[in-house]
Amino acid sequence: MVGWRGWAAGAAALVAVACGGAGGSAVSRQSGTGEAGTGGGPGAVDAGQTSSGPGSDGGSVTDSGTGGSGPGDAGASDAGSPDAGTGGPGDGGTGGPTACGTPAPADICQQLNPRLGAPVVHQEMENPDPFEGVACGAGAFPSSGTGVVLHRMQPNGKPPRLDFVDGTGTQIGTDTDFSIAVDQIDVIPQATGFGVFAPYVGGIGVYPLALLDDHATKRGSASGYSAFELPGSGVGVFKFAENAPGCGQQTRLYVQRFEDDGSPALTDPTDLGCYPQTPYVVMAGNGSGNVLVLTSQLTGDWTGWDGIWLDAQLREVGRFNAPELSAAPQNKDVAVAALLDGSFVLRFEGKWLYQIQPGASSVEPAPCWLTARPGTDVHVTRDRNAYALVQPGARSCDAVIELMTPQGESCGPVGPLESGGDICDVAIGRDGTISGSAYAVDAGAGQPTACVLKFWPAALGPTGF
Repeated sequence: MVGWRGWAAGAAALVAVACGGAGGSAVSRQSGTGEAGTGGGPGAVDAGQTSSGPGSDGGSVTDSGTGGSGPGDAGASDAGSPDAGTGGPGDGGTGGPTACGTPAPADICQQLNPRLGAPVVHQEMENPDPFEGVACGAGAFPSSGTGVVLHRMQPNGKPPRLDFVDGTGTQIGTDTDFSIAVDQIDVIPQATGFGVFAPYVGGIGVYPLALLDDHATKRGSASGYSAFELPGSGVGVFKFAENAPGCGQQTRLYVQRFEDDGSPALTDPTDLGCYPQTPYVVMAGNGSGNVLVLTSQLTGDWTGWDGIWLDAQLREVGRFNAPELSAAPQNKDVAVAALLDGSFVLRFEGKWLYQIQPGASSVEPAPCWLTARPGTDVHVTRDRNAYALVQPGARSCDAVIELMTPQGESCGPVGPLESGGDICDVAIGRDGTISGSAYAVDAGAGQPTACVLKFWPAALGPTGF
């Protein structure tokens, strides 16, 4: 039976999102041939169910951090400092193959991080009518691979609404299939369309995942308690079954992959075994078909993680436990991301601490250029020739996104970006579109308020794997 700890696990899963990781030591700056997976926001799916509610905001823009992420500003550390990590593999602070956030050559940065042009603007108007009115919604959502972005609106007394907008700023679809109890909406971008995961207010449960095309037409659905982005436009979904056969009073955990067209990769979900209560989970996959899942150890002291290796279809390959993971805390900004060399990095309490090779059972120190940038989310951009580090919750857009080479050299902040709110909320889509959160613009007394969404189509080049 799912108790209070299981509820908290689900709540943590709803904010633990892993994004595609940045470069390992063996990747050429020009090659763009490294492997890399993208972690996803949390979510779980039931292959046999057809509920269709959408999911949470930002997909790849997730938890933690308040500082900007530009060079020299990593929340707590100096991005260019050689003391960012230990001397283990991936640390290039003293002549190693990977830089520690030092400036990249100017000619490379001119290619990877040119000045942004003017954004595309989509505008909708608020209506104060208490019954048929609508207000501005909030949330930055990642675009699909074709550049479609999402604009959230909030009808009065009704469930939220997502409007689908193409690269010209034209609305081409609308999704209204939400519960009125939906709080946050998690969006997982696909090559075409989205996986939209819609957890409800009030604790852990079975929540709907809708798989929609670029015009908001449903092409598949599932349900679960956590969902993540996978390479190849896949969505990995976790679900649980209480009092399942063979588990007694425990919870049986399942995971299943859904493809870009909405179909399950395998007919049946993978059985990951029995747990005393619903565990925390985080997931990411690389471009070679290796998928890493971390599940919380249920020791009762809120620490410890176990590792599970899966293949690209999410069939179990092996399990492991490392002493460092047994000591790591649970429920505090935990994430896993794949690097360009195919390895994975692990984040605990907002800090990138460890790196692990595919199929391995022991960890190494994380690359120093990542340890110097705590709280960041890592996206693979420029068709695998660059990385974008996003600092969620930044007070200014001046340094919310930092461009890095595969070697860990910095090309500085992306800009100019604009924000209409108190914090800079941005998302990076599968085609490299940078989208902000819609915000209200007051036109003066007696005038309706405008809800303005700004985005920069394909600004960072193709992302993901």
